[in-house]
Amino acid sequence: MRKQDAIYTLPMILKQADLRRVWCRGRKTITPSQRVWTRYMLSLWGKHLGGDDAPAGCVNVIGRLMIRSEWSHDQAERIINVVKDLYSRGYRGEELFNVARGIVLPGASINGIFASFSETEDAAFVESVMHKEIKRDSPIRSIAIKRYCDRRTVQNIAQDINYHTGFDIQAARKRVTWCEEILEEELFFAMKRLLEVEVTHN
Repeated sequence: MRKQDAIYTLPMILKQADLRRVWCRGRKTITPSQRVWTRYMLSLWGKHLGGDDAPAGCVNVIGRLMIRSEWSHDQAERIINVVKDLYSRGYRGEELFNVARGIVLPGASINGIFASFSETEDAAFVESVMHKEIKRDSPIRSIAIKRYCDRRTVQNIAQDINYHTGFDIQAARKRVTWCEEILEEELFFAMKRLLEVEVTHN
C-alpha cells in the first residue's frame, strides 16, 4: 500500500464535521432503510469492480426489494422486518427474496415496481455517481474502494492507518466509520436525484 493513500490523512481530522466540510456539501441525514439500500448498491459496485461476490444474507435481499423504488419510512421498515423474520425462520438466497417479495409486494404490482436493470448496469450507475460526487483524492473514496471492492474490514483498514502513521487504532476505526457514513449519505442523495430524473424522462 502506498504511503500517499488518502486514508493516511485521516489522523489529521478531529471531527466528522471537519471531514464533511473539506470533502462534501454539508450534513445530510438518511434513514436506516436508506442506508441499507445504499449499501446494497455499493455492494453491487464493489462486486463488479472488485470481482468478488457481494455479501449474502438479509442486507442484499432488503436492498433488492428497495432498489429503484420510492418507499415511505413505514414501508421500508416493514420490508426490513419481513426479511429479518423470514431469515430467522431459515429462508435464504432466492427463496428468501421471492417469499419476502410475495409478502411486501403481492400480486401484479410487482412488475410495475421493479425495473429491468441488470446488476452490471446498476454497478455502472453507482460508478458514474461516485465519479461525479466523491472526489478521487478524498479519503472517503479510498475507504469506499477498500470496503466494497477490496472487501476489507474497518478493523483491517484501521490497522493499516496505525501501521503507517502510528495513529491509535480505535481512533482510526472511528474515522473510517465517519467516511462510510458520509459516503452513504452523499451517494444516496446523488443516486436519488438521478433516478428521479430517469423516471421523469421515461
